[in-house]
Amino acid sequence: MPDSPPPAAKQTLCTFCGVVDQVTVTEDRKVRATGSLGVCVKGAHYFQKHLGAHPREVARFTSPMLRSPYGWERVSWDYAIDMVADTILTDRQDYGRDALAFYGVGQMTMESLWVTKKFFQGHLGSNNICSNAEQCLSNNAGGHELVLGNEGPFSCYDDYRSAEAIFFYGHNPAVNHPTVFQRYIRRNRAAVKVVVDPRRTDTVAALLADNPDNIHLPVRSGSDVLLNMMFARRLLDTGAWDRRYVTRNVDPDSAEAFLAFLREGPFSAEEVVPRITPTGMDVREMRARVERACELWARRRVVTTSSVGINQTVGSAGVASILDLHLLTGGIGEPGRGHVRLAGQSNASSELALGYSGRLLPFRMRVEQPEHRAVMADIWGVPPWRISPRQGLPVASFATSERLRTLFVFGTNPARNFPNLRRWREKMMDLCIVYADSYYNPEILEYADIILPCRTKHETSGIFLNGERRLQYMEAVEEPPFEAWGDVRIICSVARRIAERLGDAEPPAVAHEPAEAEVESWVADGNADLSGPALDAAFAYPTGPDGEPSGEAIWAELQRASRGFYNEFVDGDGEPITWDRIRTGEGVQWQGERRYVRPPADEEAGDTTEEPEEPMFSGVFRADRRRARFHLPAPERLVPFQERGSGFVLITGRGAMGPGNAVRRHNTAMFNSSTATGADDWPERNSVYVNPADAERLGVGTGAEVSLRNERAAIVCPVEVSEDVPAGHVYLTFHPDRAGTHPNLLTSSDNIDPHTWQPLLKDTRVEVVPVARPSSVAATAPGASPAEA
Repeated sequence: MPDSPPPAAKQTLCTFCGVVDQVTVTEDRKVRATGSLGVCVKGAHYFQKHLGAHPREVARFTSPMLRSPYGWERVSWDYAIDMVADTILTDRQDYGRDALAFYGVGQMTMESLWVTKKFFQGHLGSNNICSNAEQCLSNNAGGHELVLGNEGPFSCYDDYRSAEAIFFYGHNPAVNHPTVFQRYIRRNRAAVKVVVDPRRTDTVAALLADNPDNIHLPVRSGSDVLLNMMFARRLLDTGAWDRRYVTRNVDPDSAEAFLAFLREGPFSAEEVVPRITPTGMDVREMRARVERACELWARRRVVTTSSVGINQTVGSAGVASILDLHLLTGGIGEPGRGHVRLAGQSNASSELALGYSGRLLPFRMRVEQPEHRAVMADIWGVPPWRISPRQGLPVASFATSERLRTLFVFGTNPARNFPNLRRWREKMMDLCIVYADSYYNPEILEYADIILPCRTKHETSGIFLNGERRLQYMEAVEEPPFEAWGDVRIICSVARRIAERLGDAEPPAVAHEPAEAEVESWVADGNADLSGPALDAAFAYPTGPDGEPSGEAIWAELQRASRGFYNEFVDGDGEPITWDRIRTGEGVQWQGERRYVRPPADEEAGDTTEEPEEPMFSGVFRADRRRARFHLPAPERLVPFQERGSGFVLITGRGAMGPGNAVRRHNTAMFNSSTATGADDWPERNSVYVNPADAERLGVGTGAEVSLRNERAAIVCPVEVSEDVPAGHVYLTFHPDRAGTHPNLLTSSDNIDPHTWQPLLKDTRVEVVPVARPSSVAATAPGASPAEA
């Protein structure tokens, strides 16, 4: 297969994290930063390796494949689409609408997320439609909903530049979001930075090197909410809270309850600091750091940011406790004040907005509410009864469901990315798995039944939504050197093939709204609930010369659908955001640079209004105006993990730890692109990082073998002794290695956030047991089962 010709210079996006910024690929395939943030080494590494590469060099799937009694067989796209359509119709008829499920990656375009949701939820009637966001970012959305009424973020990256203090909660931007870290955070030398993280991360090391007055609070895991209640109590005790803002913008009953909660609870520094201080650290030193951090909250311009760390530890309550502080100080809607969302996945914010959860419809409406189903049915042009009133499964329950028969997976690796991994791998053996991805993945071959080769990042066009609500357009840089399809084309082709099977069939004509049991009887009677003409019309978008459906047509449909919702896709002046504007420059932020901006009361002019004319916040509908509400955390969210049980707390995250170019190269290659870079870049084995005091107690040193064990599994790892991990905790990276020592074998899917269903993966305990003899783990082939003690 010949190399593809050099492309003309094109502007596109780097989509290796939730920051998402503009880059230009030149005629000689060099990557140049053209946006305000620049391109980091992760994106540059990807483009350098993949532009113009032969499929074998980067381990691509090059044709659809079906599992057969004789192994994997290559088939045509037409045949593969036939098989997928027939599988859907058969399993749906035999087992019901709930037999189907979809699990997508947070790097699908907004257009593909929209058509997938419309197909599975609006036409097939399955609410089992989830994504990576339910495992990483959903609790950020949940915190916003609990306090402000809807999930939409309200600040922007520019706020870092004018802040007087910046707090990071469970967030390591030096590794995970390096462009924002270097260009925005570090360049604001005047701001004091506070990192709330049990580990001494690269972010901590860099910020302390910049300025010793920056602060690291190495709190025990699970302490974030307790810490924030202490900050709030201090604001209350010192009178540094904004009484006028709270009176004008917060529900009075909520405010009264929250203030009483703070006054009556055990939230003084004397009570809290000993509980959050890690073993081995002088409580007086922690108290001194905490006191300095408390003083920062009294400053006017405070920015906070959180990421997966807090989302997977204390969940929605953690993010809500941060927003409680912003409400208490009036820190919303002004430059240099507010909470900035940063995600690992580049389009996770689109997944949140479009309701990728079994509980949700697009725009965060609820499937169990009839009025919400009616609104969405009208948008999709289907009868309301076609949208099932039953909540779908939490992604955490996929492994235990008896309902599931066929699972569609787009762009992610379920053989690695699910908690309680052993149980999930056993479940996958019982499912029909349709797997669509760009890259050859040896692990998934053990479980998949149909494989569909997708276009890669640089071969795909579409819209991405980043954490500051910025809609941007990713231009395809190259055409694939074989027949790879985009996600939108795959979904639309399957939908229209089903329509062909159905022909002119229409559901039974009834004069009443059919009950759920009646609809299920139609499903069992040859999928008689489906409409062939409606399915065909819904997915018959105009196509280009390459056969890919028109993104412009899909965006126009989605923009119209958003009207009246909290995230209506209009600019700061209320004008609809068009396709052309998204493709111009650095895109457009929906509803402007900041939300929740209100002119301050003019006390000199005698403005003593305590109740604004219209509440500033809203629910899922923009017209549903409401005041914000302080969130009162549940008692269990105020207990550090080490107070709840024995054993070590397992901290998980991205990247190896420690200094040196080898570590940096490893983290660069592996972040968000481990499959794309191929197993050649995987380390032989990942190390578990252990505090020196714990290592001495266990009688192990660097290079020794230990078994990490709990009721779910046991894995064997070499030890790396490190003071960067607090006593009572161990750290293991999520990045793959050849030995299969993945922390998801140990994490649980049973402990989920009650508001979002996101698994709280970091609430995991393990026993650490020295292994006397060398383990055979290093000889395990990639994709094989991990060695077990």
